[in-house]
Amino acid sequence: MRFLSANKIFDGRQYLAHGSVLVLDSQNKLKEIIAASFQIQEKTEMLDGIITPGFVNAHCHLELSHLKGKIQKHTGIPGFGKQIIMQRMSGFTKEIIHEKAMEADVQMWNNGIVAVGDISNADDSFKVKQSSKIKYHTFIEILGLNPANEQMMFDLSFPFYKLLQSMGLAGSLAPHAPYSTSLQLIERLAKFDKENNLPLSIHNQETEEETKFFFGKENDFKDLYDFLKADISWFKAPGCSSLQTYINTFNDQKTMLVHNTFSTQADVAMAAGKNCFFCFCPNANLYIENKLPNYTLFKEHHNSLCLGTDSLASNDSLDLVAEANVIFKNSNVFSLETILQMMTFNNASALNLESDFGSLIPGKNAGLNLVNFENDQLKLTKKII
Repeated sequence: MRFLSANKIFDGRQYLAHGSVLVLDSQNKLKEIIAASFQIQEKTEMLDGIITPGFVNAHCHLELSHLKGKIQKHTGIPGFGKQIIMQRMSGFTKEIIHEKAMEADVQMWNNGIVAVGDISNADDSFKVKQSSKIKYHTFIEILGLNPANEQMMFDLSFPFYKLLQSMGLAGSLAPHAPYSTSLQLIERLAKFDKENNLPLSIHNQETEEETKFFFGKENDFKDLYDFLKADISWFKAPGCSSLQTYINTFNDQKTMLVHNTFSTQADVAMAAGKNCFFCFCPNANLYIENKLPNYTLFKEHHNSLCLGTDSLASNDSLDLVAEANVIFKNSNVFSLETILQMMTFNNASALNLESDFGSLIPGKNAGLNLVNFENDQLKLTKKII
C-alpha cells in the first residue's frame, strides 16, 4: 500500500480538500481517497507541488514523427499541406517511419501522457500503438472534397478502421477538414460515428485562407489544388464560415473541433450548442500560421476545452506542458485549474476515455504526475506512476 499527498491534489476537474491522501494498491491502482490522519502520517509521502492525473493528449499525428524539422515554418496551412505531401512522396522507408513513431511514443510517455487522440491516414503507426504503454484512440482521417468521390474515399479508408479493430485498438472515422472533405462525406462519417457511439474529430478554422475559401474570396488554397492537379471548378463558395456549412451534420455527438485559430464569437456559440469540444494546439498554430486563437472567446466554455500537441511535423516536441505554457505566456484568460482540466478530464471525455483516464478513478491506474506552477509557467516535476 502506498499513501501519497501534496500541497494540492487536482482530480481532473477540481482541487481536492486540503490534506487529502491518495491510497494506491500494489498495482499502483487508486484504492481510495481519504483524509489525512495521525495513523498514516508516517507512511504518507508528502510531495511538493500539485498531483494530477496522467495527461491526455487530445490531438496528435504520430505517423508524421519522421518529419520533425523538415517542414518550413510560417507557410500557412496551404503551404504546409503542400510540404507534407512532398515529404510523404520523398521515399521514407516504413522502418524509419516506425522508428520515429516509437521514439515519439516514448517521448509522450516520459512527458506524463497516458492517453492520446491520434490522427492516422494509413496504418504506419498501428504496431507502435499496439505495443505502447499509452492508450490511443485513432481517428482514421478521410479526405475527398468532390462529392462525386464520397463512396470511393470512404471505401479506401474503411479497411484501416477494420484493421484497427482486428488489432484491438480503439478508433473512429474522421473528416480531415471542410476545405478537403465534402459536406456529404462529413455527414456520412458523423452518422457512422454516432451510430457506433464513437467520438468525432475535424480540423476547424486553422487558417484565414479557409474563411476566404468559403466566402469565395481569393485564397492560397488555389495553389495547393493546382499542385494536386485537382479540378475544383465545380465548387461554389457558400458565403459563410466553414463551420456554419457543416455544423448541422453533427448529431449531438462528441465532436472535437481542432485548432479554432480563426473562429469567431458566432462560430463558438454555434459549436457550443452542438456538444462540441474545442481543442487547441498552440505550438503548431505558431509553427504554421504564427497566430493563436482568441482565447477570450472560449472563456465561458471551460468544460469543453482540450489541449493537443499536433505532430512533430509542426512542433518541436510532444509535450502538453509546453502547450500550456504558450497559453500562459500569451493570455491570462484561463486559470491554472482550467488548464489542468484541459490536460486531463476534458481530453479524456472528448475521446470517450473518461471511464479510465483523465481523473482520479478508484480501481484504475490513470497515471499520476507531479507539477509545479511558478512565475506563470507550468513544470512537470516528475511522473509519479
